[in-house]
Amino acid sequence: MADKDTEKRLLLLFSLILALAVIIVGRLWYLQMIKGEHYARLADGNRMRQLRVMSPRGEIRDRRGEVLVRSRASFTVSLVPGGFPKEAGKNVELLCELLGISPEELEEAVEKGRGFPYEPVRIRRNVDPETVVALEENRIHLPGVFIEKEPVREYLYGDLASHLIGHLGIINAAELREYGAGYRGSDLVGKSGIEQTYENLLRGEIGMLTVEVNALSRPLRNVNILDPIPGYNIVLTLDRRLQAVAERAFLEHIETLEENPGTQTGGILAVNPQNGEVLVMASIPSFCPERLLDVTERNTYYKELSADQKRPFFNRVTQALYGPGSAFKPVTALALLEENVISPTERFNATGISKYGVRDWVITNNQAPFGLIDMYDAVGMSSNHYFAEHGVQVGIDNLSRWMEAFGFGSPTGLQLLPGESKGLLPSREWKEKAFSDQPASERNWYPSDTEQISIGQGFHQMTLLQIAQVYQAVATKGKIYTPQIVKEILTPEGTVIYQSEPKLSKTVEAKEKNWELLRHLLTAPVKHPRGTARTSLADFPIPVAAKTGTWEIPGRLSNGVFVAFAPVEEPEILVAVIVEQGGGGASAAGPIVRRILDSYFGFEEQENEE
Repeated sequence: MADKDTEKRLLLLFSLILALAVIIVGRLWYLQMIKGEHYARLADGNRMRQLRVMSPRGEIRDRRGEVLVRSRASFTVSLVPGGFPKEAGKNVELLCELLGISPEELEEAVEKGRGFPYEPVRIRRNVDPETVVALEENRIHLPGVFIEKEPVREYLYGDLASHLIGHLGIINAAELREYGAGYRGSDLVGKSGIEQTYENLLRGEIGMLTVEVNALSRPLRNVNILDPIPGYNIVLTLDRRLQAVAERAFLEHIETLEENPGTQTGGILAVNPQNGEVLVMASIPSFCPERLLDVTERNTYYKELSADQKRPFFNRVTQALYGPGSAFKPVTALALLEENVISPTERFNATGISKYGVRDWVITNNQAPFGLIDMYDAVGMSSNHYFAEHGVQVGIDNLSRWMEAFGFGSPTGLQLLPGESKGLLPSREWKEKAFSDQPASERNWYPSDTEQISIGQGFHQMTLLQIAQVYQAVATKGKIYTPQIVKEILTPEGTVIYQSEPKLSKTVEAKEKNWELLRHLLTAPVKHPRGTARTSLADFPIPVAAKTGTWEIPGRLSNGVFVAFAPVEEPEILVAVIVEQGGGGASAAGPIVRRILDSYFGFEEQENEE
């Protein structure tokens, strides 16, 4: 009996061992034969790291091919979140100490890579060689930390044309969704200007480096590399030398103003009126794009810029809305001529005060009124009385139609992010809608409103770009070209894939003789014995057309506006300048325009040579 029990127990034990063996062998067969490839990939995933190799961003050059912005090689410290121990207090302290960052900054950077635990997150760019050596010496204590060679952006002229060129910054969640595949949470992207507008072209194509790591996520050797493809190069219409002259002229001149010297802000625009190419675009104050990339100061610098009441990030050429002051009077003059309200030679008795209270500047300054004047005198001396009285005769409906023809209330079409303001088109309908919550007496349009519009005051809101469009139409006898800032786009090998051509935006239809007359009228501020632009341009060696403007703002100093183009018959350059709280256009902006014209035509260089 005992032998049978023993035999049963042995059989049961044998069956159990056999079953376990079958299970183990079956499991091994399943893991090796069925899931072998899968687990091999996982093993490689633990053993291999895919490091993205950032492509050099394309260069940004001026119209002569001079490099303004480029990429240079640098070291970047990256961290693989999945390879860095979660409980690594000493490791974190050591890494932060070596990189000169806080634990909070490290955690913020790592957080951006949480969705890709085995892809490196860039912790600090542009690391100096001394830090790289220190990291290598402490590599045993820094698992998951990699040192990569990565291009870093270099702005060769500091803050020159910063609003046009733009700057880079860490990608945000909205941009990550917009740009999609190929971008990660620690990537740099264009945040404004050309850098943002042409992000997809400047960025290039990312490469890939496969690195073998050990069990502690420390790199052992490079296995494979897929080289990145550099970004395209952008050639601007901008003239670097003229841009520098313009910015320097603005900053130096505002230091000479009597009231609050040096505190003024403003914008400068210079274009070729024959094709719309932007030669100069400056917004004052500017900012330094490279400082916004320096991890040691970018946070404090960004906060400093954001807190500045002068709003350094704000592009005052494309986004700020101004009243033109008397710089608007050429529009009224053309309307007077086209609507046959008054002939240019007809005399008008400018007593200095219009029917609805508009005053000439001579009356405001306790001087004698202009007396009998014609249109040439009125433009040259900038008589408010003349244009207010006759503007009412044109009527707001006709004036609104002419303003629309010149492009007021609509973007100019300039391709530059973050986009341009469209301003507004003052009209009877606009006022009715804008004051819809007010009594009827506030919604109605009155002759006094028309007087204000006629002299460039009142409800006007326009960008410096739109002000310049008026003078471009005069310079070209009605043609307004879309402003352009990109001249060419080149592949990394130098092949031209885009070349700009003049784009006719609109044509202001008016009689040929009236365009000729308007050009002549705009020489009056320079040539007339009492011309408002005479101080700045009377001795200019080339025939020049110009107009001053003063935008009056209750409770503060006026904005000064000055616009000029030359030569009068075959205009090559048009310059528009506005100085906020600078006073009258002649004194606040005129000297800046003169220095730009001197530089463009070579007179400044001749003076320096002498």
